Amino acid sequence: MAEQKLTFETRPEFKGFDRFYAQNILPFLQENENERLAQLKKGNKYVVITTFASILIAAFVALKLKTIPVSAILVILGVLGGFGVRYSMIFKLRGETKQVLMGNICKFLGWTFQAKGFDEPDLAMWEDNRLLPGWDRVQFEDRMSGTVEGASFTFCEAHLETRHKDSKGRATWRTAFRGILMEVDFQRDFLGRTVVLRDAGIFNFKKKAGMKRVGLVDPKFEKIFEAYGTDQVEARYLLTPTFMQKLVDLEASVSGKKIRFGFLKDKLHIAVQAPNQFEAGSMFKPLIGTERTEKILTEIGAVFDVINGVKERKR
Repeated sequence: MAEQKLTFETRPEFKGFDRFYAQNILPFLQENENERLAQLKKGNKYVVITTFASILIAAFVALKLKTIPVSAILVILGVLGGFGVRYSMIFKLRGETKQVLMGNICKFLGWTFQAKGFDEPDLAMWEDNRLLPGWDRVQFEDRMSGTVEGASFTFCEAHLETRHKDSKGRATWRTAFRGILMEVDFQRDFLGRTVVLRDAGIFNFKKKAGMKRVGLVDPKFEKIFEAYGTDQVEARYLLTPTFMQKLVDLEASVSGKKIRFGFLKDKLHIAVQAPNQFEAGSMFKPLIGTERTEKILTEIGAVFDVINGVKERKR
């Protein structure tokens, strides 16, 4: 196998990662690539078997019941079932790959990664300041925590749902928020509260959660966001165009939308609606490709940019 040319060191924080990757991550990927191929081969056999069996059953039903629609449905279900079995056979490997990638990347950076079983964040302050909607139940996963030159942070994914009843009184659950929550320690209390939400057009208010509107310096961000604060001077000091752009870049890096954030007590709180982050990627592509790791490092790079922006504001 030809040696891979690694180019992960795209920013100062990743210096030395190429060698670390070759020693700690690549061996796992190489070892499990054969397992991935074997499971896919076995899964493809299931697809062929279930498809063939469903066609035979469908043909028998068509002859007996004289109904083509039912036969077509049986074929479709058989094919989908085969692909479902194939996917389930490599699902475990996907989870193991994610754990190895995230665990080792965070180890390199001196951070901690926990998929489950971590201390859940208290969301009361988020809801009180309109950073999150109300919810009836919540699930958390994939917590990343650490420090960047003395600035500590936590980052996790959350799924908030509200309970509803249909016309027959049956309970249903609707997603109120799915995305990432990030807290960055400012290491000093703010003079007041500053919250930045998405511009809601005619639904904007002059006051919100006990705060007054704050005008933004850059008209570009004035069109995107609505800022509120209890201390106008501090809010304008914190919300520079450079810092606002870092938040917009973070939103883009995680394929997110509707980012909102607030300077509350001694932390910057960020909420972004986004799909699952730091995933291992498709198991239908070779494990030894570098694209998976590159994508995760790009997402982590945006986290670095935000924390560095906080440090600049602190100074």
